[in-house]
Amino acid sequence: MTEYELDATGGSSGEEGDGGESLGVTVPDDHVAAFVAEAFEDAERDTDWAEVVDSVVDADARDAWEALCPQAQAAELLEIADTYDERAVERLAAVPLDGEELSGDARERFDDAKRCRRNADRIRDGIADGFATGRLDDSELVGALDAVDFDTDTIAEREDHLEAVAGAYDVDFRPYGGTLVHDENGGVPEGEVW
Repeated sequence: MTEYELDATGGSSGEEGDGGESLGVTVPDDHVAAFVAEAFEDAERDTDWAEVVDSVVDADARDAWEALCPQAQAAELLEIADTYDERAVERLAAVPLDGEELSGDARERFDDAKRCRRNADRIRDGIADGFATGRLDDSELVGALDAVDFDTDTIAEREDHLEAVAGAYDVDFRPYGGTLVHDENGGVPEGEVW
């Protein structure tokens, strides 16, 4: 059995949080990949593996991509998604929360952060599709997660910053659609679609 913690507080497994909620789930080793794929899946998107690959792998790099094993391909996609999450965090953290309205550079940062967030979530949704359609098997998905030391800290930080900006300027945003981050009641936070 493996203990997996989906943490919406920004802390990692085994650390004391700041009063936030996290969900520690013990998953049998032979069900880890299915658990993760379900967590990556975004019920409001219908992204497939091929669509994700087409969007992130240049045509001139396609032969090198095809030479990678499925685990290495999934690891590459996870790294790209993480880069998008980090960019979203940087852009959202740079939005001042004390302005009168979200305009100019602050609006550009917010819009770019939403684009980065959407890209990261679509990539993970495509990975879930790769698992569901047999492109990735259990060991390949788990191996990819291990290869990149996947955790949800950056996703949780991204969502915290997004909520802060949205709250400061009363702007609508599409709440996180995957199941990696939940509110304290176990549901996806409410909000408006972009």
